[in-house]
Amino acid sequence: MVPPKRSPEEARQRRAELVVHARRIVERDGAAALTMRALAAEAGCAVGLPYKLFTDRRDLVNELMRDEFRRVRGAFDELIERAGTGTVGGNLTWFAELLLDSPALALGHEVDEDHELGERSQAEFQESGLAAAFDTAMTRYLAAEKRAGRVAPEVDEEAFGFVIVGAIHNLLVSGDVYPRPTRPQLRRLLTAVADRLAPPTTEEQPR
Repeated sequence: MVPPKRSPEEARQRRAELVVHARRIVERDGAAALTMRALAAEAGCAVGLPYKLFTDRRDLVNELMRDEFRRVRGAFDELIERAGTGTVGGNLTWFAELLLDSPALALGHEVDEDHELGERSQAEFQESGLAAAFDTAMTRYLAAEKRAGRVAPEVDEEAFGFVIVGAIHNLLVSGDVYPRPTRPQLRRLLTAVADRLAPPTTEEQPR
């Protein structure tokens, strides 16, 4: 008996599910580990299913990059919504680690080496609005924390946003060229920055 053909909506849903599994593979094992066979094993489906839903591995990578751009763009908005919750240092660390752990970063070299994939990925990047959001999200977050009383009123949020984002961007693009801090070191550094932005305590205020 021939199985019923998937509706377009069912196909989109199944593709989205496979993209989630693809992200997990890249995050855990690296970009080179992402194959159609590995994806099928991760998803617990027939080996042929990824080939039915994606034209080829390039199509899969492009879909993963597109989905990741949307996810990161949403994270920028979430960073601002986190103002007044948790700690400022914790929120800065969450933001930095989300970017550094992104599969888009792991797949970046492959995308750069593939002209067609690179053009498609660049178009998706521009459409996502990530570039503009990356420049403004940190400034808006620090401004929100200032309104919440957790960043001192005299702090120039635009200047500090520029410096923090610049440091994170350097880690994103430099790879092994620049010594990357361990996660505990990154947390300590960003917590130290947050401490310097905080309003003075009663004990610290001049008499």
